[in-house]
Amino acid sequence: MQIVLTFIAALGALQVAALRNGLEGLAWWPVGSQRKRWVYFLAGLLMAVAFLGGMLVVSPRAPLPPLLTIPIFLTGSGLAFLASTVGAAIRLQWERKRRHLPTPQGQPLELGPLQATFYQPAGRGPFPALCLLPDPTASGDDLSELVRTLVESEIAVLAFEGRLLNDPDRLTLQGLVAIGVSHLAQWPEIDAGQVGLVGVGLGGDLALRSAAIDPGVAAVLAIEPALSTQRSGLGLESLRALSWFGAQRRAYRWRHSALVEELDALAAIPCISPRPVAIVVGGAGDADSVENLDILREGDGCPFMSATRTEVANRATNWLAEHLA
Repeated sequence: MQIVLTFIAALGALQVAALRNGLEGLAWWPVGSQRKRWVYFLAGLLMAVAFLGGMLVVSPRAPLPPLLTIPIFLTGSGLAFLASTVGAAIRLQWERKRRHLPTPQGQPLELGPLQATFYQPAGRGPFPALCLLPDPTASGDDLSELVRTLVESEIAVLAFEGRLLNDPDRLTLQGLVAIGVSHLAQWPEIDAGQVGLVGVGLGGDLALRSAAIDPGVAAVLAIEPALSTQRSGLGLESLRALSWFGAQRRAYRWRHSALVEELDALAAIPCISPRPVAIVVGGAGDADSVENLDILREGDGCPFMSATRTEVANRATNWLAEHLA
């Protein structure tokens, strides 16, 4: 019974902490919910029930043996943390499926070693275009929201197949990007002088490095690039946008990927000047810049922003439409 009461109290405390700090990866309810007062009430009720239950169950004449106190506390708290992370992961997965919109009809392409899907806007060109590079360590990422927003803004997209970027060799990956950029520049309905790169996660690092050596890239935007191996260890802050399991997978993959150091995206950024370059990162505020680098911030202090989020896709698309026009 003591384990159950500890579990209930810890669960309530975790939900209060998750809502107060905006930790989506621990919350059973959306942290920005308009019903936040009711959620606080329910979480507080759990702690009150546990407290009152403890007063009724535990007899002052027969206190709990001290040696059992710590194991009971750790067991109950551990179960509460497990319930919070699993429940939040299920909620986030369900919300992603509910928000999912169909990707525009694309044309599969095979350009030698490069496999990609080409999405062309409706109407008559020439259109600006870009290569979309997914994170090679997260092939399951859904980028349909980003693709749809770009195409609706009359920007053609050549989306790379994620599994092609699993090659750990930097030069091979840069060769694939060069093939994609060259193909877009020769496409009849594409403006050859307005071809850019967009990358997500480590794909953003690859986009920055590729743009640094390819003068044919008109603009480059990286959404949540790794930039350095230190960025993968952000602890609880990563739970502001990811489930606990998703945050652990991302941190592990980035920490053990040789590409982070090989691409060295931070060193590549100065080489892109004077062409437009920007990164989208989580964080409070609107936008700022460092020399030629535009820093577009989204969210409320969130260090990781998913490219599937509508606000991120819109922010990226608006910047690209401005600099590829």
